[in-house]
Amino acid sequence: MSVGPGKIICMFEEAELSAPSPGDAPAMDAELRALLNGVAASYADGSAAVLDIDAVAVGPELAALLARRDPAAAGDVFDVVEQVAGWVRQVAWAEAGRARALAALAARAELRPAETGYRSVNPVTNAAVVVAGRCQLTAKQAEGLVGPAVQLLRDFPDTWAAWWAGLIDWRRVRAILDELGGQDPDVRRRVEAAVLPRAPQLDSVALRKLIRQLLHELAPVSAAQRHQVARDSRYVMVTPASDGMAHLEARLPAEDAAALNTALNAAAADLKRADAAAGGPVRSKDQRRADALAELGWAALTACADGATGTTAFGHPAATTPDHTGLADPTGHAAAADSTTGSAAPGTRASKRRARPVSVHVTIPFGSLVGLTDEPGELDGYGPITAQVARTLAEEGVWTWLKTDPGTGHLLDMGRTRYRPSKALADFITARDRTCRMPGCHRAARGGHIDHVKPFHQGGTTCAANCHTLCETHHLLKHHGRWRVTRLPDGTTRWISPTGHTFTRPLERIGPVSGADPP
Repeated sequence: MSVGPGKIICMFEEAELSAPSPGDAPAMDAELRALLNGVAASYADGSAAVLDIDAVAVGPELAALLARRDPAAAGDVFDVVEQVAGWVRQVAWAEAGRARALAALAARAELRPAETGYRSVNPVTNAAVVVAGRCQLTAKQAEGLVGPAVQLLRDFPDTWAAWWAGLIDWRRVRAILDELGGQDPDVRRRVEAAVLPRAPQLDSVALRKLIRQLLHELAPVSAAQRHQVARDSRYVMVTPASDGMAHLEARLPAEDAAALNTALNAAAADLKRADAAAGGPVRSKDQRRADALAELGWAALTACADGATGTTAFGHPAATTPDHTGLADPTGHAAAADSTTGSAAPGTRASKRRARPVSVHVTIPFGSLVGLTDEPGELDGYGPITAQVARTLAEEGVWTWLKTDPGTGHLLDMGRTRYRPSKALADFITARDRTCRMPGCHRAARGGHIDHVKPFHQGGTTCAANCHTLCETHHLLKHHGRWRVTRLPDGTTRWISPTGHTFTRPLERIGPVSGADPP
């Protein structure tokens, strides 16, 4: 017969509280008492062996228990797994609490923008900017927290309750939201009620399959209609990564994703044979698929630039144009430069590269351009790149040399000696700001609006010191979402949110800073 820890402690407490009376069994001897004392103490301080983690209430009680138990000191590996499971439940509880707070924030009157007629200007986007500034998130990341939280508390209170109880985690919550969020309310409630009791025993993939099966049984027509709606949410997004790389993420109709995947597999097989025939290093399958996808992009851009409509087979570059070199003029500008070849980076297989079209835009210090220094360049839409990569791109595409203040690294001008009030000023502000100036937003400035920091009708001037760039959504929020902004002499913008929080956005450094230590 096994005796659990709770039973042992209970026995010990009863022995302590019950004084022996005449006729009772002899009192326990000192050795047994010492043993039970030690067992009880070990459980009290959390250093004992196995506990039933699932029996402990999620929240402060579970947090206190887990905080006292050192996984490295556990005598039984089973206990370490139980601690992991406990932390998973505790994280679910904390995330559910965060969701409740986010939904409450978005519901506050202070975060309700004035009516603009734009769907993107709403309490969710307004609250997201506040959260982004306060929690050091991007605006998009914050929207990804606020939006689901509002939907969950409004439409799926039972799912939220299971999350708050630590029975399911965010991945399973996300599966329920994704699969049921666009359904008819009656269908949504019926399917949610059917799957929630089983959700704690399923992973997110199995839960999605179960939901889809029930949807096809209960609402086959609705499922087809929902697919049509879901197609409208397709997107492709590029996110900068480290070391000169980036992540490409896409949401596509399943048949399009399958077609692309099949094409990449076929292209990767062709490239494997080409590598073997060339006698050079053989790329991995992942590398070949990535190279094939990049070739798709460059081939399409080249076709657009040349006005061509044909396609090019993978691994067989199209005919290239004569080589041209872009030379910097005395004002710091450069001519367009299209090149047929580029030097292969060290460690890679040398190959011809098709002429790159005018879509590549890189900023490069003049010293790096001519090979005098190795100061990094700036790839538009990505960020800093090595001098070697910047020189290669400058040879293969359109580039601009931007004149910067060596003391601050900030943009001074664009090399123009003649002032042109409209186009020149807009070009300067866009090049200086690089991205939307709202806290947490990194949308490119070139696709945004030029906004007066101090409104023009209140006496604000149309000059670089009083203008900055904002994306369309945050431009509207600035004027209709109760935000206030000022621009400091060093170029920093100071924002005051509708909740009273203050956030600052320093001016981005573009050029190198003379004599400055690296950040």
